[in-house]
Amino acid sequence: MSTKFALFILLAFNLTLPIHAQKIRVACVGNSVTYGAGIKDRDINSYPSQLQKLLGTNYEVANFGHSGATLLKNGHKPYWEKPEFQRSKDFAPNIVIIHLGLNDQGNNNWPEHKDEFVADYLEMITTYKNLPSKPQVMICKMTPTFSGHHWFEEGMRESFKDIQFKIETIASTANVELIDLHEPLYRFPEYFPDNLHPTKDGAAIIAQKVYTTITGDYGGLQLPKFYGENMVFQRHAPIVISGIANANDRITVHLNTRSASTTVAKNGIWQVTIPAMNAGGPYTLNIQSEESKDIHFNQVYIGDVWLASGQSNMDFKVNQMQSYESVLKDSLSPNVFVLSMDPKVLKGNPFTEKERSLCNTNDYFEYSNWSNTRDETLENFSAVAYAFAYTIQKELNVPIGIICNAVGGSPTQAWISRERMEATHETISMLNDSWFNPLIDTWVSERKSENFGGDKHTNMRHPYDPTFLFDSGILPLVDYNFKGVIWYQGESNAERITLHSRLFNMLVNDWRLHWQKPEMPFYYVQLSSINRPTWGQFRDSQRQLLSIPHTGMAVSSDVGHKTDVHPKQKWIVGERLAKIALNKTYEKSISFSGPLLDYVNIRNDSLEIHFKYGDGLKTVDGAPIKDIEIAGEDKVFVKAMTKIKGNRIIVWSKQIKNPRFVRYGYSPFTEGNLVNKANLPASTFSNIIN
Repeated sequence: MSTKFALFILLAFNLTLPIHAQKIRVACVGNSVTYGAGIKDRDINSYPSQLQKLLGTNYEVANFGHSGATLLKNGHKPYWEKPEFQRSKDFAPNIVIIHLGLNDQGNNNWPEHKDEFVADYLEMITTYKNLPSKPQVMICKMTPTFSGHHWFEEGMRESFKDIQFKIETIASTANVELIDLHEPLYRFPEYFPDNLHPTKDGAAIIAQKVYTTITGDYGGLQLPKFYGENMVFQRHAPIVISGIANANDRITVHLNTRSASTTVAKNGIWQVTIPAMNAGGPYTLNIQSEESKDIHFNQVYIGDVWLASGQSNMDFKVNQMQSYESVLKDSLSPNVFVLSMDPKVLKGNPFTEKERSLCNTNDYFEYSNWSNTRDETLENFSAVAYAFAYTIQKELNVPIGIICNAVGGSPTQAWISRERMEATHETISMLNDSWFNPLIDTWVSERKSENFGGDKHTNMRHPYDPTFLFDSGILPLVDYNFKGVIWYQGESNAERITLHSRLFNMLVNDWRLHWQKPEMPFYYVQLSSINRPTWGQFRDSQRQLLSIPHTGMAVSSDVGHKTDVHPKQKWIVGERLAKIALNKTYEKSISFSGPLLDYVNIRNDSLEIHFKYGDGLKTVDGAPIKDIEIAGEDKVFVKAMTKIKGNRIIVWSKQIKNPRFVRYGYSPFTEGNLVNKANLPASTFSNIIN
């Protein structure tokens, strides 16, 4: 407990208590969540009971929860009329914790009486404040109602948000402490088997949150897991340094020659901002606390910071790629700093109980140290990400930091936030049922079933479940300023092509929203070549995703493998991503893209194909263009004859009298050989509008 904060509480309440009653009385007012409905042995496992254990013998905690109670006086079961309300007042509390509103969100209450909610809540607060014991009143943002609730899409989703907003307004108006019970539990849907009531573990999170709010004890000074020696902060932008400490502690941060101080908020969160700096380092970073041991780093840097994410081809290690010994000998830079976030469990076969326990958002990732030398961290770092970072560092000559949190086999939906997934019926379906849902690729569903032994009744989340990797791997990073993102993923969504396009749009916009950077660069890799049925069409769909602003795509079809989903020529892929960044983000005059379809003209019995980035069209081997086909209105494709004419291609076939459509590189394993003068390969393309 924060010493100053604890002494303040004890002195304040002891002045109001009779000499013979020195315990601080805490009244937990609420509905079934407070009561502990559905929790086995609720007398010891409900949140008020667990709170009592945390607070200890100087406190007396009482549970005044009533299942189904509404805050609204005109609700279907007003708390005002229940015996617990009177008992809570007779308890003569010194602290009152109110958690109400969940039952008000129903269509039997909210539509008709929502305009009464604020006044009723303010009256309840005043009622408690005016008790002879003059208690401190704290109110709670509601615990989550998850998308599996049968009323979620019947108005509850919208009314829930409305109530949460009103509760924030009420706290400000009444000048009472607001306890956020939503955010910490929103990342643990496994603790809500009926989508509304928490389990014992969920109640423990509530108890901990209330305990820290009452005591100000957050365990002392703490930093995010990715802070460490050799870390890099983003240049040319305000440097935000944040963490957790005990309430009212005084934190002072010294970085290089600059300092900033702040007092820790009652919610335990602190943040300081250092003015923008130019690239440089190493600098010292010292974080001082008046109550805890200081944290000191001898070497941190200012430069550019990138995030690398996706699935196994992004996770593919430096020591696995082609010619890795030469790379580690000739292409290491002391100004490239890497950090890995590695999954603690990822395999075939059933998970053990220990491995199952690691499938939660707090424990799933293991963080490495920052490294800029040939060591285990760097050799096991993403080959694509390192090639990218090395290439841009060589050009920019500033420190480059890069974090990789790619997870093999992970689908796109695992990387999207719950807030975004709850917005559409289609993605809600994926949230509510990830067991062989027809919207989810077969391989993903089979791996989950294999890992969980086919146990469909488990409440555990799988790493491939929607939102899991966002909660565990993205949310912890949103206060860290990244220059941009590189992404290599899609293999686990290749069966559902149009759905993937919607999910990818959702993911990019979602990340930009959470980082509050609407133009954050997002550069991705088009899938390579392999003999899998849908991959040609999938690559073309990825090309069309370039319509998303501030994106770029690196083609990798020419470095694929007929049967190996993990081709080893990763340095080329990383270099191509780097060229995109150097051109688009850093405005360097450098070729960054192979030919991209622009438009197609019909010329009698032939088609004339025009390209962006098509200067110097040629084939890489001097042979005729391979894997190019045309079709008429019936879309029955046949092999085409071709002629390169300047920056255009003329295609025709004697079999097609009135050609309308063309496609290139559509074979799953393509031998397409079209490049431009920079020898960058053309993307798979077609002029069929999907």
